[in-house]
Amino acid sequence: MTARTLAFAGPLASLLAALIAGCAQAPTAARPVEYACDAGKGFSVAYHAGDAATIDIAGMRFGLMKEAADGGEERYACGALTLWRRGSMARVDLQESLYENCRARD
Repeated sequence: MTARTLAFAGPLASLLAALIAGCAQAPTAARPVEYACDAGKGFSVAYHAGDAATIDIAGMRFGLMKEAADGGEERYACGALTLWRRGSMARVDLQESLYENCRARD
C-alpha cells in the first residue's frame, strides 16, 4: 500500500492500514457481493473457493482467510479486521463495530 493510496482514502484508511498491517493484497477473481450498512457505509466482498475472501473497504483491498465460527456464522479475518457473515447479513469489526447491520444488495 502506498502513501498515495492512503492520502486519497482519508484518516480511516490510515487507521485501517496501521491495524491490519501484513494482510495480503489479494486480487479479486470471484464476483463481489456489495453490502449496504448503517450510517450510509458499505463495502464489497468476493468469496473465493478454498476458504478465502477479498474485502474492498475504505478505499483499500485486503485478503481474508476463513476461521472457525459458532452458530451458523462465517468468520473471515486478517489481523484486526474481522468479517462476520450469516446469510445475506454481515458486519465488519475493527476493534469496535464500524460497519454494522450490513445487508447484501440484490
